[in-house]
Amino acid sequence: MAMNPMQRRARNSFLIGFLVALIVMSLVVILLLQKMKSLSEAKEAIEQLQKSVYVAADDLESGQVLDFYEDFSLEKVQSTVDATEVISEDDFKLTDEEGNILLNADDEEISREMMMKINVPKGTIVTKDMIVATDEEVSDSERLAEYNMILLPSHLKNGDYIDIRLSLATGQDYIVISKKRVYGTTEQAVWLKLDEDEILTLNNAIVEAYIIQGAKLYALPYTESGMQAAATTTYIPRQDVVSMIATSPNVTDEAKTALNAKLNLMSTVRADQIQPAVDQAEEDGVVPGAAVETGVSEEIEKIRAARQEYVSELEGTDDIGYSR
Repeated sequence: MAMNPMQRRARNSFLIGFLVALIVMSLVVILLLQKMKSLSEAKEAIEQLQKSVYVAADDLESGQVLDFYEDFSLEKVQSTVDATEVISEDDFKLTDEEGNILLNADDEEISREMMMKINVPKGTIVTKDMIVATDEEVSDSERLAEYNMILLPSHLKNGDYIDIRLSLATGQDYIVISKKRVYGTTEQAVWLKLDEDEILTLNNAIVEAYIIQGAKLYALPYTESGMQAAATTTYIPRQDVVSMIATSPNVTDEAKTALNAKLNLMSTVRADQIQPAVDQAEEDGVVPGAAVETGVSEEIEKIRAARQEYVSELEGTDDIGYSR
């Protein structure tokens, strides 16, 4: 039976509407599939970024000597950092030139002392370039020495690194011992690990600081000990002390060679600058520079007063005092 024009238009409108709806639905389905694919790819990308790495278990400071098991924790994080760049337990083991971990006589892995080069906050991923070996090889003659005649900075605390310097009234300033870690400190005392040659050299500097009027033996801390290399020592001890170091069986050959090299480079320093002040004090008994002596004494008193206040604020913390 033939359709009338109105029926035909209605049927055509229905077909057109159905086709349009079908096209729209198809487009929606395609968009949803693309969206799901994008989400799946994003999820996969995120999962690929997730990795288990070591992060700082607490805030770490530049120059801080590290304990791998206490200072770091293994966490699962999202990061683009290559896993090979992140620290591992092996970085805290001593290795040979070929990268093999060295063992002691009991077949135990030998630990390597490491410290932070920079400050990092808690939770930060720690990479290999953020840490450095302290290079503190323990020698047979190394001792933990206590000194209470060295002028200490008012804000010195345990774990800092310092140079010990001798300043003369004439303006000369010499580095006696360089970059030593502070293992303990109180208001006036400091504990340092020193080799035999360093002990003899520092003892000589202490005596001369007492003899020479206006002289000052003081500690100067490093600002970024993890990044800064040890300063070159410039102080030359007396000839009899030099001879003692050269003949002492407790002084390493490396230390003796280094001292001889320094003597060759700075042979006139002792004769022209330090020794005249010592000779004048010992022979004449009259040393010029009373004003300098007074100024140094006032400076020492001010620094000690500031340090006394600082130490009192740190009482009861790990930053002050010493315990084995």
